[in-house]
Amino acid sequence: MPRIAAIIANAAAGLLQLIGVTIMLTTRATGDTGTASTTGLALTTIGFVAGAATTGPAARAFYVWARDRGYRLYHEHMAQDAAIPPEASVVHLTRTGTH
Repeated sequence: MPRIAAIIANAAAGLLQLIGVTIMLTTRATGDTGTASTTGLALTTIGFVAGAATTGPAARAFYVWARDRGYRLYHEHMAQDAAIPPEASVVHLTRTGTH
């Protein structure tokens, strides 16, 4: 599963759970315990299963992105350091007093 698809699928699973729970709470508050309540439970269960299935790939996608970004930043920083003239980073100390 490509990176962005894993992240989107995981977010969609969470949204599906939220919708299912909202339906269940609404039907409970109104006293309707028929098909709507069962639909809410089914949506919540499907969202939970989909979320469990996509959490690993989504976490891996975030990990790979962070690792690659850190690698690029490190090499950009090293290139910037290499571009600095060597004499610019040397500080010559002089003795100005006696102890």
